[in-house]
Amino acid sequence: MKTNDSAPPVAASRQIYQFGEWRLDPTERLLLRNDEPIALAPKVFDILLLLVERAGSLVTKDEFMAQVWHDAFVEDGALAQNILQLRKVLGNSASVETVSKKGYRFLLPVQVVETASARQRTARLGQNTSEGQFPRDGLRSRAHRWLWVTASTLVLSGMTGAYFYIHSRSVRASAPSSISSLAVLPLQNLSGDPSQEYFADGMTDELITDLAQIHSLRVISRTSVMQFKHTDKKLSDIAVELNVDAVVEGSVLRTGNSVRITAQLLDARQDRHLWAASYERETGNVLQLQGQVAKSIADQINIKLTPAEGKTLATRRPTNPEAYDALLTGRYLFNRRNATDTEKAISYLRHSVEIDPNSAEAWAALASCYTSLGSDLGVADPAQVLSQARAAIAKALELDPNLAQAHTTLAWIKLWYEWDWNGAEQEFRRSLEFNSYDSADHREYSHYLQLRKRFDEAIAENKRAIDLAPLDILPSIHLSWVYADARDGAKAVEQAKHVLEMDPSFTGAYLMLARGYELQAKWPDAIASIEKAKGLYPHAYLGGLAYFYAASGNKLQAKAAMDKLTDYSRRNYVSPLDFASYYAASGHKDKAFEYLDEAYRQHSTGMISLEVNEGLDNLRPDPRFRELERRIGF
Repeated sequence: MKTNDSAPPVAASRQIYQFGEWRLDPTERLLLRNDEPIALAPKVFDILLLLVERAGSLVTKDEFMAQVWHDAFVEDGALAQNILQLRKVLGNSASVETVSKKGYRFLLPVQVVETASARQRTARLGQNTSEGQFPRDGLRSRAHRWLWVTASTLVLSGMTGAYFYIHSRSVRASAPSSISSLAVLPLQNLSGDPSQEYFADGMTDELITDLAQIHSLRVISRTSVMQFKHTDKKLSDIAVELNVDAVVEGSVLRTGNSVRITAQLLDARQDRHLWAASYERETGNVLQLQGQVAKSIADQINIKLTPAEGKTLATRRPTNPEAYDALLTGRYLFNRRNATDTEKAISYLRHSVEIDPNSAEAWAALASCYTSLGSDLGVADPAQVLSQARAAIAKALELDPNLAQAHTTLAWIKLWYEWDWNGAEQEFRRSLEFNSYDSADHREYSHYLQLRKRFDEAIAENKRAIDLAPLDILPSIHLSWVYADARDGAKAVEQAKHVLEMDPSFTGAYLMLARGYELQAKWPDAIASIEKAKGLYPHAYLGGLAYFYAASGNKLQAKAAMDKLTDYSRRNYVSPLDFASYYAASGHKDKAFEYLDEAYRQHSTGMISLEVNEGLDNLRPDPRFRELERRIGF
């Protein structure tokens, strides 16, 4: 039917209506709940007003179309979708009755409580000049804002085929000025089921990954944006913290065999709403849905995709819903970055590849888990996980030779496990060619550079990682690590303290703080710092404590700590390097070399730090040490 959105909505009443804890003021176009304003989309407000004015009576579909939509052609589903949003706001499905094939009836008792004065309409809360604009007042949280945006964008267009629809309505008032950076805030889980958070987070990751394929666009990494999950901060404030031009926010609703993503784009510099759209497909085609959302965003900010970028976003294979769900769960667990959850992630990812052996992403994620257990997490014997990591990454690259994550993991394997220095650098560079806006890739390449004692390059690469993830703890603490390996204890301490200001609960910062103090021979400070890492990092704590006491000349305390580490190693994997550092600091060089030789035989991943490990400095003049360097490839 035809409507004219510029025409006045339902005739303005001077009455204020009360029903339960709610008040509806037609003159101010304001809905209050216990005197708190609730944001409504314009059409949802008009529908509510019409229902309330005729409480207890049937309002037919034709009457809604005639009075709410003037002179515009809309789908029949538009009314149903707006009624759905109204019921969500009121929180009582019994408030609006559906009369089959006829219309709707408002069932709550309504009372006229006062006659409103003719106040200036310019002060209205919730009125908009167009359906696509955000009401600037009354949006007290992202949850309220998403009730509004979902209502205003979920207007069904025609079904294309039997299995999906895409509806995209641009609401830009004018073309935005140049946008070269953006952040995708965590998509909100509209299912009402907290156990579905992993799915919403997975959809956020996919959208960030897709947008990061656009090389002319700077996209903030997931770790920084995830800090704004469930936040009530203003978008303009978030944009300042992340240093971006624009912000994308949205929601995910998975019902049965379909997934719906609603997204909107805002120019953060001008606090201007640019575009909103809704997309829905069957779960098996969810990757195509993500590519469509990313392409639409690129179109809205006037970024011209290269042919390769356009092909990447457009070419998506169907997925098995069960396999994809297991993939998202595995990634969700692995992102917690601890050994227990990584083991759980492996079981989900193995299930994913069993169902869908053609998923390069699942094979790459599985390889990352195995690689991490024996390297940065340091809880597995490298020999026990290397073959599994190699097999998984080979399969991922066979399926998709251009998958950035796969090249990063292969670089990690070549660096930590194979000591193939040239091969590792080549893979890091290839990964950055495919995805130059991935903070983790820049951080990991920085780690490679610091191990090669190319500290200026390492610092520059790490600062690039921080630029892409300004609120992420990992690149910030890694910078402290780079300073420590460069023997700049003061800067290592300063950076570690900065991380603790960002997150006082981040225990890993105390390990770097301890190293910084140790480099300055501030032993009491070093020991006090490492004591705070006791709970989460027992092997690093005990090994570091034994070394600090030995290096400071406290032989009695050093032996006590070493006895505890020895006992711990009977039940858990501990690298021989921890023992070598203790014996080197204690002056027992022959014993230290015994453990270094054992670390070499085990192919201990920690051996890649041989050149920068200050705990071994007094062994460097020895010919045995130079021979060990040669064998490792230095």
